[in-house]
Amino acid sequence: MQRVTLPALQRLLLLSTIAVLWSLLPLSAQSITAARINEVMIDNVDNYIDNYGKRSPWIEIYNSSAGTIDLAGCFLTDDPQDLKKYMIPKGDVLTAIKPRQSVVFFADEMPLRGTFHLNFTLAPNTSYYLALVSGDGTSIIDEVEIPAAIPANHSYARIDDGVRTAVATEAWHITQHTTPGSNNVVKDKNEKIDRLQEADPNGFVMTITAMLVVFSGLLILFLAYKLVGIVAMRLEGRKENLHSRLHKESTESASTTEDPLVAVAISLALTTELEMGGGEAPGRLTIRPRTLPYTPWSDKSQMMRPTVACRQLKK
Repeated sequence: MQRVTLPALQRLLLLSTIAVLWSLLPLSAQSITAARINEVMIDNVDNYIDNYGKRSPWIEIYNSSAGTIDLAGCFLTDDPQDLKKYMIPKGDVLTAIKPRQSVVFFADEMPLRGTFHLNFTLAPNTSYYLALVSGDGTSIIDEVEIPAAIPANHSYARIDDGVRTAVATEAWHITQHTTPGSNNVVKDKNEKIDRLQEADPNGFVMTITAMLVVFSGLLILFLAYKLVGIVAMRLEGRKENLHSRLHKESTESASTTEDPLVAVAISLALTTELEMGGGEAPGRLTIRPRTLPYTPWSDKSQMMRPTVACRQLKK
């Protein structure tokens, strides 16, 4: 069986990462299919105004995906026979729509005013077909039929932002609460909280849950500090052991010598003193620091010093 080395595994991991990143590129290019025509106003009497201070019909495009999409190069049209009626210009950073966000196009027949001003308009009391077409000019991303009976300052909007249904008309409704550039539905309630409130009207479960969270946090903090203390004590103990070991070794090294001549000299001196019974008191050996400017071990008088045996013969 062939053995796999570490460099081979590293190369395999690098190639796998490149392959995954490469495979994600087409997905980011296809995310434009998440764009939706989300809200349309036909008769704008005293509603939303553009950056020129004018009121005109407008179309809101919504990004229903979790990634940023770019409408640059796509088409907007009100004619099923001409899917390339208005091409959204490229090079405008504002055509990039962030997740769950939207942009507004003004149908004022004034495309020279900027990217978000269309080359067609919408007249009141008239039904319309609107479509958002991909950059190839043939693939329809989203489309909607706008009814004619829409009152002034009302919009034709999706009930839920970007949501499609089996029957297209069931996903749309006429509303006076217009939200250009914003979500059609502002959710001011939390379904989970509402269900919890119904199941626990007195708040007993919420209280117990809060107490458990607090005590769990305190327990985790206690265990963390305990662990830190144990580690700190062990490190301090190791530090003290190392310090005592170094001190012991330095003491032993100070009490011993590596020079054999010095050891021999000390041994001879001790032997001589013991044989001669020297010292300030019987049985006590006194060593004093030398005061002579030379080494007495090489002195001739010390070399010819009579021993105890010689003294006995003289007697």
